[in-house]
Amino acid sequence: MREQQRSSRNDQHPPVRRLLPIARIIVLLPLTLLLFAYARTRDVIQWSAQSIAMQSTTDSKPVAVAEVKASGPTFSRSWYIESTAATAIGDMQTLAQRDVQWTMNSHQCDGKHYASFVLLDFGEPHTSNGVYGTFTVNTNVFWSDSAIAVAAQYYLLDWHAVSSTCRLKLAVGLSNHHQCAYNGAACRIPEVGIRWAEMVNSLNTWIRSQGYDQQLQAWGAYDAETTWDGADRTRQFVDGFTAHDAFHVPLVDFGDMRQGDPLVDPDTGQPEQRWTDEDRSYVAWKAPYDVSLPEIYDPNDLWDWIRLQQNDHTMHFLGIMTEACTSSQNLALTDPRVDCGSIFNGYGFAPGTAFFQLKQTMLQQAPLYYVTSMPVPS
Repeated sequence: MREQQRSSRNDQHPPVRRLLPIARIIVLLPLTLLLFAYARTRDVIQWSAQSIAMQSTTDSKPVAVAEVKASGPTFSRSWYIESTAATAIGDMQTLAQRDVQWTMNSHQCDGKHYASFVLLDFGEPHTSNGVYGTFTVNTNVFWSDSAIAVAAQYYLLDWHAVSSTCRLKLAVGLSNHHQCAYNGAACRIPEVGIRWAEMVNSLNTWIRSQGYDQQLQAWGAYDAETTWDGADRTRQFVDGFTAHDAFHVPLVDFGDMRQGDPLVDPDTGQPEQRWTDEDRSYVAWKAPYDVSLPEIYDPNDLWDWIRLQQNDHTMHFLGIMTEACTSSQNLALTDPRVDCGSIFNGYGFAPGTAFFQLKQTMLQQAPLYYVTSMPVPS
């Protein structure tokens, strides 16, 4: 995600907000209250033998991608969530139905492609009235962690309702932009990571209870940008998530690896801790369950990631996050871009170009599994 999307919020104190009502959701989901209770689950559950693992020389990276002989990556659409928790049921149903239909229409549910990958980004982590959650990127709406879990469940339910065979890895994401800023002692970044892992655990527990685990899986995702929060604060989230990732699913880093200074801490007025290459490698790969989905919008993004891989030859890229918008109406069936209207960003690389550029310059022999893009939902 690019900095101009945040420019109006970088130095502003979020106003005091009341939690948006989600009572109507809870009434309709009495069983969900039990399924998504935030118990500190520590039981490690192994996934099916049909999954494959990406291996490095030092760490095993258990990335559950169904074992098929695919001729190329799976293309998909990912989204910034900008709506409210009060409309989550209808919004998630519509979004899931549209996404799975697009995946089927692009002939990527034929058993010859890797499982689809969709990332839902709920914004930056904060607390509101002592409740952990996120504020959305553009609309600045608060979502509690429990409401996010319910929204993800509805997305999964409707994906399955449309197609019980089209496989999906749903990554539930947030960013390292001003984490817990302005919240004081009520918000701790390690606790944000812990609770995010517990939410992902609860989703995977529910998926197994429904018998959907051969088709669906929930992952974590983190838009870790090196010019947002400092390295120490970003690593706190990663470590909190890692220590409580009971299912050992990936934490997908879909940020950048740019050079430059992080933001100024709004609570202290002091610059945040600058990133070293060791910090970059840790967040993107060396932490036990972290995998890289590089943000590749232009040549600068590309070479920042390639340079990091050159410094650590064990690093593998899962795929790429790339251009989201287009003004063209004549797209290939698998081109995930959409018409974003007035928010057209036009960063440069189209998805196919970004994939080709990374494939030609990366060091790994392992395939790139995914090419995804992430416009704001219209």
